[in-house]
This record gives sequence, structure tokens and C-alpha cells, in this order.
Amino acid sequence: MLLSTFQRRRIVVLTVITLILLPILRSCNGNNPSDSATTATTIDPAFNTIAPSSGVVSDEESPAPIILSGPAPIVQDGSAQIAYPATETSGLQLIASFSNFDNAPDVVCFIPSAPFGITLTIKNINNGRTTNCTNVYRETMPAGATALLHTKVFERVSNLVDAPIPVNVTW
Repeated sequence: MLLSTFQRRRIVVLTVITLILLPILRSCNGNNPSDSATTATTIDPAFNTIAPSSGVVSDEESPAPIILSGPAPIVQDGSAQIAYPATETSGLQLIASFSNFDNAPDVVCFIPSAPFGITLTIKNINNGRTTNCTNVYRETMPAGATALLHTKVFERVSNLVDAPIPVNVTW
């Protein structure tokens, strides 16, 4: 945006006036100790009490909760039960992903470390669901996965959004 000469001069004059007047006004409004009178007030400790109806709560006590309607609240003690997945002692521990195997039958999977053509048992370590599939050969494997399940087989052990998942493979 281009400003005319008049507008630029106007901005400069207002800036200079502001820079000069602000310090002058601040110094004029300063506290002058001779003008203000200091008074002390003494309160008798015997009368230093707070009325119970004032609503003020001390640090040692807290008000009781007020439940307006509905069921009583659940007491939260900060603990929860956590289920840890068990470690499998037999089979192969692999990371599985999914593919549609170029419209192959929906009972196939590709586990390179297992014999081809046999039925494998796939168990999701996170939730314990189990399914079976037939091991077939496939040329490609997604990055980060060591097992590839058909989409239908994967859906039997987990949701597709959870991929990749840890699985235990036995045969």
C-alpha cells in the first residue's frame, strides 16, 4: 500500500508526539509520598472469625460434593486393570499385514519361513483371536511386515486399521 506524502508526514508527527508525551504523563502521575497519608488498622484477634455462612473454605477442609441428580459418582482411586498379552512359547512371532492377493481365494497367506501348501494357524497376540489359512508363495512383502494375510483372513483376527499386528504362526 502506497501512502501519500501528507499521510507519511502525519504518521511521523503523531509518532513523535506520542514518544514525547507518554513519558511526561507517566512522570506526572507518579506516587508522591507527601500527598498520601498512611494509616494503620489494628484488628483484635478475638474478633477475627469468619462466619460459617460466608462460603469460605480453609485449606484443611474441603466441601462435600453435591449430587444434584442421577447415580452416585464412581470413586476413582487411580488404578486400573491392564491385560498384558501373553508370550507364546511355540510357533513363529511375526508382524502381519494384509493384501487381497490379486483376487485369490480368501483363505491364503504368505509366510516365507513356513512350508508352502500347508494350513497355518494364525493367532493375534494382541487379542487372542485365531484363524487358519493356506500358505502360498508371493513375490512381494510390504515394508515392516514379515507375514502377509489375505484381507478376509486378517479381518478374522483384527480390524484393518490395526495393521500391522503381532501374530503367532504355527503349523
